[in-house]
Amino acid sequence: MTNIAPSRLIQAQAWGAQDMTAKSNWKFHWPSTWESEVRALDNWAAEQNDSINNLQKNSIATPEFDQLAIRVKRELELGSGVAWIHGEDSLDESTLNLLFLKISLAMGKTINTYGRLYGIRDTGKDYTSESIPVSQTNAPTGVHTDSSQRTVLPKILGLCCIMPAVTGGKSKIVSASQVHEKLRQSAPQKLEILYKDYIRDLVTPGSEKNIENIQENHFPIFKYSEDKLTIRYMRYWIEKGQERIGKPLSSEVTSALDALDIELNSEENTLSFYMERGDIIFVDNTRILHDRDGFIDTPEQKRVYTRVWIDQSEETKEK
Repeated sequence: MTNIAPSRLIQAQAWGAQDMTAKSNWKFHWPSTWESEVRALDNWAAEQNDSINNLQKNSIATPEFDQLAIRVKRELELGSGVAWIHGEDSLDESTLNLLFLKISLAMGKTINTYGRLYGIRDTGKDYTSESIPVSQTNAPTGVHTDSSQRTVLPKILGLCCIMPAVTGGKSKIVSASQVHEKLRQSAPQKLEILYKDYIRDLVTPGSEKNIENIQENHFPIFKYSEDKLTIRYMRYWIEKGQERIGKPLSSEVTSALDALDIELNSEENTLSFYMERGDIIFVDNTRILHDRDGFIDTPEQKRVYTRVWIDQSEETKEK
């Protein structure tokens, strides 16, 4: 029998677009002393031959940004699962990235599958014709969580806006608990199907993309364990993975995914917003899904974001 998450536990974490619009506890700002701490970080970096890979949590004191990270972490663990830090647009890319990483390290260890920090920009490639992340294109990503590999699961996803798009690129976030409860009400049988294991195609660097490994790369969309609901979802890689092993999805499963996508893309459930240069957002990648619209670059302005994956260690968890 499928272990469906009980509604009484899930409803407390559920939120819709209006709920988040009405709240401010998930929005943060840089500390008033940011200039002196950023200057100290820059001075430290000037003495390094590889500041990004050399930076550790305690490499240089940034007490105010560390306190900001503690408040962000609390919101991710005990609150909405989302934290948006409104930043400053006066820093160059290297300084922004270093500060972004410093805040991230206060919340856990980085997962370096794509490198400590991963640049998100349009490379002109097509993810439907070659096995590359959608983040390397300007196409809409579709609502998803990060990582399609079973053994790689970032607890926290962070994104820093280095340069916004001229046109498009709006960010979107959705609460898995909200969608789960909507499906419980409207399509309980389809919800149960989403608790089953599904194959995912492999696109993660370093993974052997043969059929045997793809067959092993299976896990559920929704999972309830240790009183927690989690979600792992990107529809395209599920469909692609099932096709690659010669077992395309049945009409029943396709219908369940359709029902899920309807809720994931509902204006009632989805919060949409534009990030500006210097803004940073962190989400709990196990209970918040995200998306972005397609975008258009110009020769003068190209959309650039930086991503970090964080494996939250036991000692950094909020007690």
